[in-house]
Amino acid sequence: MNILLLGGLPEEYEGIPISADFRNMVQADLIMHEEKGCSQTEMVLASLHQLYPEIPKDIEKAINGLQWFFTRGEVLEDKESGEPKKTPEKGFSFNQDANLIYSAFHATYGINLATIEFLHWWEFMALFEGLPETTLIQRVMYWRTADLKDLSKQERKHILKMRKIYALKKPDKQRLSIEELDKQTKDRVARRYEEASAALARKEAEGGI
Repeated sequence: MNILLLGGLPEEYEGIPISADFRNMVQADLIMHEEKGCSQTEMVLASLHQLYPEIPKDIEKAINGLQWFFTRGEVLEDKESGEPKKTPEKGFSFNQDANLIYSAFHATYGINLATIEFLHWWEFMALFEGLPETTLIQRVMYWRTADLKDLSKQERKHILKMRKIYALKKPDKQRLSIEELDKQTKDRVARRYEEASAALARKEAEGGI
């Protein structure tokens, strides 16, 4: 989504009010990727609570809104195959790299992320992506994700050294992407609807209704 072509940054999804501040989606990202001891359903519900002041009764619509807002309106499916697009390797952690992100915003934009009252999630991410290569967070992200095959031996050695120093801590168990969580939760909702419909049909057939 090109935020320059919008008539203002979105603060609702299909008429449903949303909490658009960047802190809410940072928290949702941490829930989905770094929270321990939660089931997938619990993670999705906790993330929905971050986006909506009041979660809509239509859970499928609520999840669609979360996916749309979190990804800033990006299309997550390949138009030809209908399959989810491959998610690029994530080179940062909002938890582990909090200090680097904070200092980069402060030095580059004069924005204090700890005290700013409101910063729209889409604006925050646009500024994040626009941080100059001279900031440490951008260099760290490069070291973590750089393709080494076309680099010189000396460059590879340096990057591997920095990659080890700044390695991302892996979660206790493999986390699902928001797209995978979205699909699994929708499938679960669909199964429950089918089960409820089948139970209702049996009661009607038995004359219970």
